[in-house]
Amino acid sequence: MHSRMKFEENERVLVLGGSRGLGKALVDLLQTKKIFAESLSRKSVHSFDFSKTESWPDVVHKIRALQPTRIFYCAAGGPYGDFQKYEWKDQAWSLRVTFEFPAYLIHQLLKAPLTNLKQVCVIGSSIAENQADPGAAMYCAAKHGLKGLILTLQQQDLAFDLRLLSPGYMNTDLLPKGSKPRNQGQSVDPSLIAEMMIHSITDPALRCTHQSFD
Repeated sequence: MHSRMKFEENERVLVLGGSRGLGKALVDLLQTKKIFAESLSRKSVHSFDFSKTESWPDVVHKIRALQPTRIFYCAAGGPYGDFQKYEWKDQAWSLRVTFEFPAYLIHQLLKAPLTNLKQVCVIGSSIAENQADPGAAMYCAAKHGLKGLILTLQQQDLAFDLRLLSPGYMNTDLLPKGSKPRNQGQSVDPSLIAEMMIHSITDPALRCTHQSFD
């Protein structure tokens, strides 16, 4: 584990899935702090679709070319409603984006570490990774898997600091209008979550392997 986590002048932060929601909030926040940050997403300058397995090697190649010092993986999602209501391709999309691609990315980065990479932060879910989340079965399963993977990998001697950062429900357009968290006001603005996350990964007193943000 790395002892120095504070942002330095030469930092280059890469946010995967930074076109909206928490990813965009992280990019915006880092830029206001004069930290170089850019995103990889379907809508960014570097456009990639993490649900397409054939593009995964190209994504990793692009990441190696950009040489980031930190990576945040924020992409996730899935259909909302009864599991059988949707086609399997929709459920498979959720599994690929939420679990399979970040698992592939971490595998590739551990197999051939980047010279300057000091930290990889993967966004979990303090709700979906720990309990049933009605209406989000595959998303919930993927977040469970992500937590298990990262907590297990943290037992190894890794080439970079690997963290699972787990917010609660966030008030974005990704949260369905008819969902219970939105109706009951349980969601939090992603900009507030972004602030807490940046503070937690740079404050030595708050260092731990798994952090929840409710």
